[in-house]
Amino acid sequence: MAVPQVAKLVALQHNCARGGQVLEAVLETAVRRGADLVLIQEPRGANEKDSTRSHPSFMFIRGEESVPAKCWIAVNRASRCQVTELRNLAAGTANHV
Repeated sequence: MAVPQVAKLVALQHNCARGGQVLEAVLETAVRRGADLVLIQEPRGANEKDSTRSHPSFMFIRGEESVPAKCWIAVNRASRCQVTELRNLAAGTANHV
């Protein structure tokens, strides 16, 4: 009897320590490793705008522009993984995406 193949979810996590080009390096590594999701802690410095960060292989879940996020989630556009952003689940906790 054949064992059915189970799809694997590949996730990568990194703390960018609010560092400029670190985010781009993390995302390029994720592309090379075939990551479906990238969990990015401290993605930007206090004076950076979220909208200045993008990558052709990923869409971002990053919260509101005016609120400094503690983490972002990057979803690989080529992944079969389906992700839905739900807002206001942790509003008021000061610890949400």
